[in-house]
Amino acid sequence: MMERRGEPQVPTTRNPISRAIVILLSFVMAGYQAAQGDWIRAGGLFGLGAGLIALHFATTRPALKPVAWATFALTAIAMAVVFFRR
Repeated sequence: MMERRGEPQVPTTRNPISRAIVILLSFVMAGYQAAQGDWIRAGGLFGLGAGLIALHFATTRPALKPVAWATFALTAIAMAVVFFRR
């Protein structure tokens, strides 16, 4: 498959349902963690779901790609804080 110059390559997914399930579960678990009072984990899970959504829309709107990476960075920071907190 040949790429045209200047056009982003759109990744194809065989099972988009699994992506939707991961997004849904991340938001559900973020709500659960927030209800338990663990705001750091809730923020990380929310960042994961928001990043996956932003990355999905970044295939047609490339300006959203930095937003996706920023939310993934939020998730990584939350994971590090939770890991080192124990």
